[in-house]
Amino acid sequence: MKAKTGFKYAGFGVLGVAAVFGFTFVVMWLWNALIPELFNGPELAYWQTLGLLVLSKIIFSGIGGGSGDRSHRSRSQRCNEDYPKSKWRQKYEAKMNGKVQDEKDTGMQDDESDVIVTE
Repeated sequence: MKAKTGFKYAGFGVLGVAAVFGFTFVVMWLWNALIPELFNGPELAYWQTLGLLVLSKIIFSGIGGGSGDRSHRSRSQRCNEDYPKSKWRQKYEAKMNGKVQDEKDTGMQDDESDVIVTE
């Protein structure tokens, strides 16, 4: 059973390497078909194309790994019950729950016109 999983991972590794080489070849082919004719740019060799792909990956998404969800920590803090809510958020939640008297009812016209009714 373990031999099958070893071959499985090796197969995924081979497929991954083949996919990188294939993708690099496709990018090289597209570059050489379009860029020299449209913009008088240079033709790229295979290794130049691979270097360009690695460089663009570093520039646009960084070097480090990670989950890709950079706002996970702040989102989990906002969802936490102990996290203090802003005054606007409290007013919004109270209004959505039907606990707010509008300024028409109270006769006030300033920013503090919404009164939060507590139970």
